[in-house]
Amino acid sequence: MIFVVVGSLALGIKVAANMRGRLNALRDIERILSYLEGELRCRHSVLGEAFYNVAIKSREPYRRWLLELSEWVNPQENEYKEKFEDFYSLWCNSLIQLKDNTFLNSKDIGQLYDVGKALGYLDIESQQMNLNLERELLHNSIRELDKDIGTRMKNVIVMCFLGGIMTVIALL
Repeated sequence: MIFVVVGSLALGIKVAANMRGRLNALRDIERILSYLEGELRCRHSVLGEAFYNVAIKSREPYRRWLLELSEWVNPQENEYKEKFEDFYSLWCNSLIQLKDNTFLNSKDIGQLYDVGKALGYLDIESQQMNLNLERELLHNSIRELDKDIGTRMKNVIVMCFLGGIMTVIALL
């Protein structure tokens, strides 16, 4: 019976850690979008070079993700061009892989799909405006999540713990 209570408490702690991990992952993505915008605006980098420069500043798994994108948009790399029709299809595929390696959920990935719709297709100014807009939307999501995350994490842990106690009572 004690294992049920301890197991439910551990589940609550894991869910709370995932909530914190998602918030940190969103902050990392916001930082990456900010770096990309700076690369396009200030350094006037082409997209492949911008992805590479941002990858150098990023940690895993974002580094690997950005390096893959950088290789694909590089004109000398033909390996990826056979696999994907256009940049957006590569972007979507890479986001699915990124989701598997981070705490991002489907809603977050859906929000990031919109970033890839304009990258690589529009002029530099439009890409910058799109990145800025998406970064602001992401920032609002982060602010909304961050304002009460401590309380929500405590609630998840307590509810899981109480669920374990109720299960033990029901089994008696």
